[in-house]
Parts: sequence; C-alpha cells; structure tokens
Amino acid sequence: MIKFFRKIRYNLMEKNKTGKYFKYAIGEIVLVVIGILIALSINTWNENRKNKITEQDIYCKLLEDFNIDRQNIAKLSAEADYKINVAKKILLELPKKNKDKSYFIDNYIQALRTNAFIPSKVTISDITSSGKLNLIKNNELKTNLLRYYAELDNLLFQLSLGRSKILDRAFAYENDIDFGFQFADYAIKAIGQEVLDTLPEDKWELDSDSKIYRQFQDDLVFFIVMSDREKQHFSKIMNEMQLTYRHLISLCK
Repeated sequence: MIKFFRKIRYNLMEKNKTGKYFKYAIGEIVLVVIGILIALSINTWNENRKNKITEQDIYCKLLEDFNIDRQNIAKLSAEADYKINVAKKILLELPKKNKDKSYFIDNYIQALRTNAFIPSKVTISDITSSGKLNLIKNNELKTNLLRYYAELDNLLFQLSLGRSKILDRAFAYENDIDFGFQFADYAIKAIGQEVLDTLPEDKWELDSDSKIYRQFQDDLVFFIVMSDREKQHFSKIMNEMQLTYRHLISLCK
C-alpha cells in the first residue's frame, strides 16, 4: 500500500503536476490523521471495556468481603450472647455455694473468652493501594464506601479496647493459685493431679465476704456489660454497612 501511494507521488512529480501533488499530499495526511483517530478510538473503546469489566469485578469482590464480614459478625454476636448467659449463670450459682471451684473457674474462662473481629479488607486495600479506586464511577457508592471503612476503623479500635480491658481484669488477681486457675480442666491436665495435690486451696467460693469472691462477682458483671457493649458495636457496624451493601448487591450482577 505504501509503495502504491509512493508511486502516485512520483508520477505527479515527474509530470510536474505540483498543484495536484499538494492536493494529494494533503489528502494523504488527512487519511493518516483519520487512521490515527480511528486507532485511538478503538484503543479508547477497548480500554473503557476493560475498565468496565474491572469495575464490575471490584463490585463483586467488595460484596464478597461484606458477606464474609456479615457472617463473622453474626458468629461473634452469638458468642457475645453466650458469654453473657454464662456470666449470668455463674452469678446466680455463686450464692448457692453448692458448686466446686472447678465449675466456677471453667465457666469463668468461657465468660471471658473473646475473639477479635478481623474484617475482610482485601479488596478495598487493593483498589486504594493500586489506584483502582478511580475505576469506581458511581460517586455515591465511592463516598459511602470510604465513609464506611473510616467508621469501621473507629469501631475496630473500640472493640480492641474492650477486649484489652476484659483481659486485664480477667488476670488481675493477686495470687492465681489462691484464685484457683489450677482447677480449670485444661490446667489440671497440664499440671497433673500429683502436683495439684501439693498446692494450697482457698475456699473463697464459700465465703461471700472474701476479697476474691467480691472481685469475682465484679469481674462477671464487667464481662456482661462489655459483652453487651461488643454486641452494640457489631450492630453499629452492620447498620453502617447496610447502605453500601445494598448498593453493591444492585451493581454486582
């Protein structure tokens, strides 16, 4: 094709047809420009198509992360309910003075056990670090998404603070042996009955005026309050998530 156009130019020049040659040259430039514009248009269309595919993939991956978080929150909320019920059960049984220490210690450990909520932030971390956030063309969704994750970080800090307070209180007894951690099922197996028989035992569970007894009650009440507070944080996360979650469902098709 190039040889063909070149031949035409040579013929026009040899025949001294300068006017026609310039017209032809202009026409050739126009054709080249049109070709470039078409190529750019095709390239732009192809890039837009790939960006739309990536954008759709982002929506679906974000939705997947949200679904994982919702499942984890439901599980942790149920665990918080369980801890509250266990703590209440111990508080009701304690004044009866008809349970041995191992019963109270084992249930106490169940009441203070707490698992951290670790949100699935793989997608949002990827799109913010790679610059793909700009591929989200829905500005309302983008705004809600950034606001949600900012609020989530604040709530995660509150949850972490609550867990730290619980653990600080749980092991704040002056003497672990007097308290009786050695009577927990897992501890008995680790220590062994022979060693256990050599350790002193404080019967604080039978003495309502005992300092350990009162601290034990106080801790259980604190665990109930903090577990309920944990549930409130989970509920707030779900509420903050809801608007963006519904939006993602409508976009991920």
